[in-house]
Amino acid sequence: MQSIDHEIQIVPYKKAAVIEALKIVQQHRGWISDESVDAIADYLEMSPAEVDSVATFYNLIFRKPVGRHVILLMR
Repeated sequence: MQSIDHEIQIVPYKKAAVIEALKIVQQHRGWISDESVDAIADYLEMSPAEVDSVATFYNLIFRKPVGRHVILLMR
């Protein structure tokens, strides 16, 4: 939570830290579970749907477990 608190202090309002919060949780757990979405939403005073919409928009935020290596193909 310290890392997320640090990110909250940098941005003008709590909701703006959602991407960084997702990255921090994913770095520790490897992916973003439904429980993680709910916890982030509570912590940032957002709805779970808002957090989930951000998480599913970015292709490097994983909503399902992934392997050790992730290959991103760009065209």
